[in-house]
Amino acid sequence: MSSEATLIVPIRSFRGMQRLASVLDEEDRVRLARHLAATVIDAGRRAGLTTTVATADPVVEAWGRASGCAIIPDRGLGLNVAASDAIATVGDGPWILAHADLPLASASAFLDVLAAMGSHVVLVPSADGGTSVIAGTGPRFSFSFGPSSFHRHLARHPDAIVLPSAALSIDIDTPTHLAAFPWLDVGV
Repeated sequence: MSSEATLIVPIRSFRGMQRLASVLDEEDRVRLARHLAATVIDAGRRAGLTTTVATADPVVEAWGRASGCAIIPDRGLGLNVAASDAIATVGDGPWILAHADLPLASASAFLDVLAAMGSHVVLVPSADGGTSVIAGTGPRFSFSFGPSSFHRHLARHPDAIVLPSAALSIDIDTPTHLAAFPWLDVGV
């Protein structure tokens, strides 16, 4: 697969991660969100991907531009619409859509996704039954994010390649997830 692939990282806001409010104050959650997003973007860049951020938030947009990413406008109609709009901007080229909260994202993991792709859709299931990463080619894909999204994505795309990935299947959504990564310094 060509290194002309685009990494798309949708980020609604850095002021999210509400499920971590019992263990982190808002300032620490913002720092953590930025740190995790930077980890994903950096991994994509090291893999030779064109890095983009899909957002409607002016703070995230400024951060993305300062980080060297292209910005794809998000109309604020939810993740499925934002993802569809984002891949439409890529056109016929290959794309990888990854969530911004993957603490173990690495260049080699993204290269594994590209290698598995060929002309197929690749689905990377998350540890909690969601879908952490989706890769494909072209401007159309039937996204179905939300709880247990992996099974819906696979049902909509039964010929997809399922690629378990230790580096891309783990996300930070809950205090239990965060506790598994004591080395994450939210004061970054």
